[in-house]
Amino acid sequence: MATQLETIGDRERNILLARNEYNYGDLYDSSNTGALSDGDDRGRGENNGSVGTKTDISERKTLQARNLYGPNNEYSSVNKNALSDGDEKGRGELNTSVGTRTDIGERIGLQSKNKYGGTKTYPDF
Repeated sequence: MATQLETIGDRERNILLARNEYNYGDLYDSSNTGALSDGDDRGRGENNGSVGTKTDISERKTLQARNLYGPNNEYSSVNKNALSDGDEKGRGELNTSVGTRTDIGERIGLQSKNKYGGTKTYPDF
């Protein structure tokens, strides 16, 4: 004989399954149309090279159009915009220079105020 908990559980399960659009005849898995990127606003799984919902794909195209970097101008540690060459973009070391123009200026200003440096070191207590 089923316990009261089992009876309530079976009744609630039937109610919830009735509301669930993915039932035993159309289980939700990686091949279900609701899971695949097929041009609607539901599935995000890869489908013939497409990934994401209709909105995801549209937004990706919008963002890629504004992006400075792409297959022909990849961002890496040797990209001009990654190197410290006197502009406001790169911070990577280039010929012993590190940081943007602002970073370098701020560092020079702070070093001139600091009474300790290469010739006068901190005291050893």
